Amino acid sequence: MKRWLILCSALALPPILAAQQPPDSTPRTQPAASSTPTSSSTATAGVAPVTTAAADSAKARIARVLRARGINPALAEYWRLHDADSTSTPESLLNDLGYDLLKQSRVDDAIRAFRANIAAYPESPRVYEAIGDAYLAGGHRTAARDGYRRAAELDSTMTRSRRLADSLNAHLRH
Repeated sequence: MKRWLILCSALALPPILAAQQPPDSTPRTQPAASSTPTSSSTATAGVAPVTTAAADSAKARIARVLRARGINPALAEYWRLHDADSTSTPESLLNDLGYDLLKQSRVDDAIRAFRANIAAYPESPRVYEAIGDAYLAGGHRTAARDGYRRAAELDSTMTRSRRLADSLNAHLRH
């Protein structure tokens, strides 16, 4: 448990986010843990649905900044958009970005994207599974196991995460 707390603090502390901010900006605080997106088809009472156009626009802007200036400015743009309108930055936005970066073998950038997603959506098991995938791709088996374990703790139906955590745990013991 202590190792997991250390990993969580390494993944979601504001200093990580501060390193992603442009030098002239003020440090950003973590968003509230209760902010969870809803899909446009499953909006609940009192919660605005995610507008596809806004999310697509945010994704295009972040992708443009990523291509032009790199991961840190892209994540700064994400936080700017998220602070302005959190419905334009659903959990899937950074998840998709992270997996796109993994496909390009940009593991360190993918890990940064997934860390930001954990900061934005700390109660979502999918973000922990995604960072587990990135850590595994980068050869960081202990961190990958901890990500998968946390995903399975948050959602017991995530059998892939549970299997991978157990498998990595067995490998790490030998």
